[in-house]
Amino acid sequence: MNARTSNPGALPRLRALAYWIPTLIIVTESLVGGTWDILRTDYVRDVLETQLGLPTYVAVVLGVWKIPGAVVLLLPRLPRLKEWAYAGIFFVYTGAFASHLFIGDTAGAFGPLGFAAITMISWALRPASRRDPAPYSPRFARFVPPAPPRGKVTTIAYWALALTVAVVLFSGGIADVAHVDDTLAGMVALGYPAYFLYIIGTWKLLGAVAILAPRFTRLKEWAFAGAFFNFSGAVISHLASGSSGDHVAVTSLFALCTLGAWALRPGSQVLGDLYTGGDASTEPADRRALATVAS
Repeated sequence: MNARTSNPGALPRLRALAYWIPTLIIVTESLVGGTWDILRTDYVRDVLETQLGLPTYVAVVLGVWKIPGAVVLLLPRLPRLKEWAYAGIFFVYTGAFASHLFIGDTAGAFGPLGFAAITMISWALRPASRRDPAPYSPRFARFVPPAPPRGKVTTIAYWALALTVAVVLFSGGIADVAHVDDTLAGMVALGYPAYFLYIIGTWKLLGAVAILAPRFTRLKEWAFAGAFFNFSGAVISHLASGSSGDHVAVTSLFALCTLGAWALRPGSQVLGDLYTGGDASTEPADRRALATVAS
């Protein structure tokens, strides 16, 4: 009798431990760091505002996003929402990493890079109940609706919104990376340093490609999440900076377009195959088995 036969539960326990250790590290850092951000402690002001040159309101915005993201990672199931939380946390850490590199603080860049790596370890090792929507979607169908029935109107609406978002991201990304004069002036007016354009511009270009590319449904979740974070962050930046109402309205419209495209995307671009309802006995046997394991 080998070790695997004599202790069949050892491997699942080890895998669970390997998942929960990095997850709790990220959750703790996000909860503590998010609280510090909202309070704008001396440490936060020194790093974000003095060293990285970010506007004063950014810390509060990051904190407000970090805390719900940490809570989502702790809650059971909710895999689609977890994808958005992982995406947001990864964007924060990689953005911090790149920011430190741009200001020449190589030593300071290793901390965010390490947390980004821990985030991806947690993401890679999460169990099926926290990864795939299909096994338990009936229970959460009212919170996470499946792709709507396809028709000409739905298809046209999806592509109109998706193309709008992709074009705005791609054109904006080009302008950011190229440091177009008007774009640079607008970013500086919002209080951001010039180097930030390189970071956000790169994300925009990658997001535009991911949204238009066929399949890669999990990557699309991250792209839609990133696009929404970008546009909603722009709304907050314009409001905090006292920009004209036109800027607030336009960026708000793009944020709504992003949510609309996400909601109307066809089934081939939806992460998981959501069960839409009905009696559980009509659900495929393999999915019922998965639901039993997930619960």
